[in-house]
Amino acid sequence: MKLKKYLQFPQCSLNEFLALPKKETLLFDFLTQGEEADRTKLTNEIYCQIFPWFDKQTMAGDTLITYRIPIKQFYGKYYRYLERKKQLEILQTIEKFTPHGKQQIFEFEMVDKKGQPYMQLCNNYHLGNFGILPKHNGINPKRAVGPYFDYFDSFIKVLDDFYNQSMIADDQLKKAIFQQKDYFEVFGSFRNFISANYLQTFIDDSYNQKLVAKNLSGCSSFEEYVAVATKIIGQRGKQLWAALQRAK
Repeated sequence: MKLKKYLQFPQCSLNEFLALPKKETLLFDFLTQGEEADRTKLTNEIYCQIFPWFDKQTMAGDTLITYRIPIKQFYGKYYRYLERKKQLEILQTIEKFTPHGKQQIFEFEMVDKKGQPYMQLCNNYHLGNFGILPKHNGINPKRAVGPYFDYFDSFIKVLDDFYNQSMIADDQLKKAIFQQKDYFEVFGSFRNFISANYLQTFIDDSYNQKLVAKNLSGCSSFEEYVAVATKIIGQRGKQLWAALQRAK
């Protein structure tokens, strides 16, 4: 299926979304609302409900856990360049661990600059996988390059260093965070940042005193990565759903 066809789903208002049963909100695929699923009209309205400081002029939505760059780390190539057999194995893995509705797609067809079709993988675009960050200085794209490769736990670890004042701005991501220090300092501490942004499900419960991020970047296989990721997203989705109910 081409993405354009998938985007023909009816647009959902915030009131309509909040009126859905809990299970449907957790399985709702925000990709149906726009190509940039984390920045659609609906997701922006949700941010306004659960993040009181959200400002569309200075902040933007972000998909926290992604598949495309980690796939290159696990398989040596981006999804679009892998043999079809390997692509189908990846799709099977994602479908196995991801609760989803009947109509949700996991890949879509695109066309390159030479007019050649190729398949692109969808990230997980459920409620629990969205957050907000400052728009300026490019934090989002800079956490996608080495040595972070879009592993959200790696980003959390850098923020922990920032808050305990041990971060050395020796790469582009750290420099971007430092340039946005006024934003991060508003939260006062790493613990407060995690709490205010509903990121508790990214934290390893086995550590009682210190907040330590779950080891997404240390997964030994893509299957393990997807299993850990979807559990985090599902649990966080329930947190955000509860926050939305309180904000009604």
